[in-house]
Amino acid sequence: MTITHTTQLRALRIGFLKELEPTLIDAARIVEALDESVGCNNFDVVGLEEDIDLFVDDDGALNGSRLNLRATIIAHLLGKPAVLFGNAVALGCDPITGESISLTDAQVHRLTVGIATRPAPIIIDRLAVGLSAFPGLVAMLRRH
Repeated sequence: MTITHTTQLRALRIGFLKELEPTLIDAARIVEALDESVGCNNFDVVGLEEDIDLFVDDDGALNGSRLNLRATIIAHLLGKPAVLFGNAVALGCDPITGESISLTDAQVHRLTVGIATRPAPIIIDRLAVGLSAFPGLVAMLRRH
């Protein structure tokens, strides 16, 4: 069997208005490609469970980007109670080297189910703490 190295990494873009959007990130120019996909000049990495990294706008809350409830819910579901703004891009993370890699089918499934499924009450309670500046949103999360 021949192994062909690809320069395209399988990723998911998590916008605040759209569903998860499959995208490819050029590994040869990963920093620039992530800047373009996230839509910012400086991104940060939020390390999640299951070897998933979320790349987010480092200045999102300061530059007027909108709250990204989908990315915020994913972060809470996967062990990182972060409130995220602007677009996010999910990539896999090699647990040994820390390098960005393509998402696996299992990771894509986990992210897709996480967005499509109502969060458990304990996750909603955690979200309520982080989203206390958005009382209307917290009330909506508790109702549904």
